[in-house]
Amino acid sequence: MSNTSNMNDTNTNTNTDASQLSFYQHSEDSPCGYLPDLSSNSIFINPESSPSEDQLNLLHLQGFRRSGRMVYRPQCPTCNACHSSRIINNQFSPSKSQKRAISRNKDLKLSWVEADFYEEHYTLYEEYIAKRHNNGEMFPASKEQYSGFLIEGHGTHKFLEARDESNKLIACCVVDVFYDGLSAIYSYFDPEQDKRSLGRYMVLALVSQSIQMQLPHTYLGYWIKESSKMNYKANYQPLEVFDGQIWRKLINDKLI
Repeated sequence: MSNTSNMNDTNTNTNTDASQLSFYQHSEDSPCGYLPDLSSNSIFINPESSPSEDQLNLLHLQGFRRSGRMVYRPQCPTCNACHSSRIINNQFSPSKSQKRAISRNKDLKLSWVEADFYEEHYTLYEEYIAKRHNNGEMFPASKEQYSGFLIEGHGTHKFLEARDESNKLIACCVVDVFYDGLSAIYSYFDPEQDKRSLGRYMVLALVSQSIQMQLPHTYLGYWIKESSKMNYKANYQPLEVFDGQIWRKLINDKLI
C-alpha cells in the first residue's frame, strides 16, 4: 500500500466533506492477505497531503484506516468482506475469558506517551515480529519500517503503554485518537508472556481508556467474517460494523 508511484486518480464518492483531498487507487490489484485466491485493492488519499483533523475524523467515520501516512479503505474488485468495526463502549460487558485476561494483568500500569521513537519500544517490536510474525511480510523488522508504519502519521496518534511493577515495557498499542473514540492501529507485546493474553488485554485496556475519556466507541480495525486473523473482533460485544453506508450491529456474525 505504500507504493504511490503506480496509482490512478479515482472519483470515488467517500461521502465526506474532504473536498480538498485527492483520492487514488492502485492501477493493479494484489493478492489478498486474508482470504485465499482473492485480489485486493484500496482507495487512499495522497500520502504527501496534510489532511486536517476534521477531515481525518470524517474519513474515519466512513471506514477509512491509517497505516503510517497512508489513509485508506479497501475497495477490492470482487469482494466486500472488510468492514470497519467498533465496540459500543457504554454497552460493553467483558466475557469470562476477557475478565480472566484483565485479572492476569492487574499488575500492569497503563500510561500514554507521545508517538516517537524509543529504543525500548523498537526492541520489543523487533522481538514480537521475529517470534510471532516471522513468516509474514513485516519480517524482518527494521527501524525504517517501524518508523514508517507506527511513528509517522498525521498527528492523531499516541502510544498506550503497559508496564510491569519493575517498569519494564510489556505491551504497547498504537492508537489514533478521534472525536468519537480510540482506534487501535497496531499492538505489539512480549511474545514470551503467553499466559497474560496480552493481545486481548490491550483491546480491553483501550476500551477502559476510551470509557475514561467519555468517548462512545473503541475501533478495532477491519472485521472479516471468513478470516481467522480478523473475525476475533466479534468476541467484543456489542460490536458495530460499517457496511459501506451505515454502521450496523453485528450479532452472531450477522448484520442487524
